Amino acid sequence: MIRAFVDRIETTEQGDALAVLLIRHDDGEYLRWLCPLAWLPPNTREGDWLRIQFTLDTETKAEVRAEIESLLHELQGDS
Repeated sequence: MIRAFVDRIETTEQGDALAVLLIRHDDGEYLRWLCPLAWLPPNTREGDWLRIQFTLDTETKAEVRAEIESLLHELQGDS
C-alpha cells in the first residue's frame, strides 16, 4: 500500500480542483502527483494522508484488447 500526503489543493484556469499529492519514493525523495480532487474521498483537505492501493483491471484489459483486435482485423481487411 502507498501513502500520499495532500500537500495543497489548487484550482486550474478552467476551474477544476486538483490535489497535489506527495508520495515518498526514496529516502528523502517525493513523487508529486496532480490528482483531480473529485477522485479523492469527500472532504479531503490539505494536510490529510491517503492510502492508495492499485489493483489490476483485467475486465477493461480484455475489453480493450478485443477492440484493438477488431480494429486490426478491419484494417487488414479480414472482415
